[in-house]
Amino acid sequence: MGKTFAGNAKRNDADGAFVFKNYEILKAHGYFSAMIPVELDGGGMSHAKVCNIIRIIAHYCGSTALAFSMHQHLIAANVWKYKHKGEAAAMLQNVAKHQLVLVSTGARDWLESNGEMEKAENGYLFSAKKHFASQSIAGDIAVTSAPYQNPQGQWSVLHFAVPMRAPGVSVLDDWNTLGMRATGSNTIVFDKVLVPDAAIVLDRPRSGFHPVWDVVLTVAMPLIMSAYVGIAEKSMEIALNIGKKYQRNQKHLPYIMGKLNNALLSAQAQWQPCIR
Repeated sequence: MGKTFAGNAKRNDADGAFVFKNYEILKAHGYFSAMIPVELDGGGMSHAKVCNIIRIIAHYCGSTALAFSMHQHLIAANVWKYKHKGEAAAMLQNVAKHQLVLVSTGARDWLESNGEMEKAENGYLFSAKKHFASQSIAGDIAVTSAPYQNPQGQWSVLHFAVPMRAPGVSVLDDWNTLGMRATGSNTIVFDKVLVPDAAIVLDRPRSGFHPVWDVVLTVAMPLIMSAYVGIAEKSMEIALNIGKKYQRNQKHLPYIMGKLNNALLSAQAQWQPCIR
């Protein structure tokens, strides 16, 4: 698979095209449910093993690895909920059955989130623009949040999921970032999208840190950083191979290569405990 991804990478970046073909291959082999427990029809892989899969994919296509990690960190958080609270089983089974792609808007949301929630009958009308939503162009479900002021004037942040094909959801063509064009991190626009009351999975205070981030950040960052570790490893390999054959192999090159190697070893040493 990696060789196929590498063959597509240059063309995808040049065209600014998402890695659709690579995603189809990953879906065909069940990788979007790799971390989901076996009893929920998933692959039952460990968090550490999926981190390593992402790292290896990054050797061939950094965009595929990074976009894929954004799906996997949402899966990891829900696997934690399933194992520790007995929640999210139906959602995980649905992902496994259909190889659904989950899209996080967390890079834009963070603590206070953004957007508007207007109370409606049996739910809310949600409006917002969520930037930097990796793989949004190929997503099936957006996992997002928005601030809400209740009738008593108190602010909170509501967390929920929205089908990307729901009425009022659209994806802009506004992503053309150097080296990351193929991640498809286009802006998602929500225009008065109906969010049922039953879809709200968390209602937290808008100010201050909430324990939910203890779970999300702990499972997410090793997966996301695995893509960057893989990119760094491959970059060093390319640099060393070029350096060894460099016609003007000046005396300072071994010193620079040594520093490069030590820097990568240090990064790997910090990464390994995180994925365990």
